[in-house]
Amino acid sequence: MTLIALAVLAGCGGGTPVREQRARIEVAVLHDGGAHVDLYAVGRLGSDAEVRALAGDIAREMFPGATNIRIRMRKARGVPFARAEMEHVYRTGRKVSLRIDMSGALRRLTARGFQNTAMKLSVPPVPATVRAGGEPSGPRGWRLREGAPAPVVAVEMRPRPVRWCGAMALPVLGALGVALGFFARRRVLALPAAGLAVVTAVLAVVLPAGRQGANLGVAGLLHGTALEVAAVAPLVAVPLGLPAGMLLAAVLVRGLTGPATGGTPETRPRDTGVFW
Repeated sequence: MTLIALAVLAGCGGGTPVREQRARIEVAVLHDGGAHVDLYAVGRLGSDAEVRALAGDIAREMFPGATNIRIRMRKARGVPFARAEMEHVYRTGRKVSLRIDMSGALRRLTARGFQNTAMKLSVPPVPATVRAGGEPSGPRGWRLREGAPAPVVAVEMRPRPVRWCGAMALPVLGALGVALGFFARRRVLALPAAGLAVVTAVLAVVLPAGRQGANLGVAGLLHGTALEVAAVAPLVAVPLGLPAGMLLAAVLVRGLTGPATGGTPETRPRDTGVFW
């Protein structure tokens, strides 16, 4: 049986097929003018130091004008990877243009033995156009294969700071609804106001309100801590909707389980608020 098995293996080729060397690169353009490049190649190179060195080389090839490059090992869902963080990848403004040539990265990968590498690009959530080879790119993902031409990606971003101003209307309306809901004298005004606060909280979650701060960063209007605060400011509408929802629930429960009013007109409260 052993001789037969050896003969069958010899007839089928007898050896283990050579696996293709693969890697994955994820490039993220940030809203503050920076970017980071993630290289998933751990286990395919000799050490973490080699992975970090390759990630740094790829980042410099993609963004030759970047400054303050920091490279470190990280983990995502238990999978280690090397991240190269860079600053001043592009100049912020009302209209931003960025060009990413992947030919240098392809040369680096080929020299290290990678024949097929998946590359993915993400940009800030602002109005943007991504073109590869002059044609609009839908999935924003490419394959870097040995012997194939490397794509040249052109990114154009047109931030709209007015969208952040529109998103800030949600917490303003939510605060107004909570104030009227708790302190208005008449239910005919208090209950619709509380409902408005609940609606703004739902809209802040459904609509990308928390992502509109990227328009301020790409436009160069804010940066650092001020940009981080502005990015989360529209989401204040969410906690404002919680007390308004509790108020509406309390009124509903009271209407279902409380004593019957017999259709008597509502008397004027002695104190302000709905809890009189």
